[in-house]
Amino acid sequence: MVIKQLQTDNYLSEQRYAEAFLRSRMKRGEAPWLAAQKARQKGAESAAIQAALAEFDEDYDDEQVCRELLEQRDPGGLRFEDERVWQRQARFLRNKGHNSATILRVLKQR
Repeated sequence: MVIKQLQTDNYLSEQRYAEAFLRSRMKRGEAPWLAAQKARQKGAESAAIQAALAEFDEDYDDEQVCRELLEQRDPGGLRFEDERVWQRQARFLRNKGHNSATILRVLKQR
């Protein structure tokens, strides 16, 4: 009864939960698809996740997010002469859910 009243008064909303969850994950640099997958694992409804993704999709730039992540991780930029450093950076971005083509473009630009 209390939960139904909270939902009726819009204090408890599946849509807001999905938006907040996706926003927090994407702020950490995760790709939208990975954030959505984790939201599903936490029990968020698929319809709410899709609606939240549609809202975030228009402002999302994958390459820019990758550049910002690398800048936060290694301010000033690293030189990529060492293959291990390059692979470490690529693996870091891949674990955040970014695709290989974007990672290669960003790392080559650096």
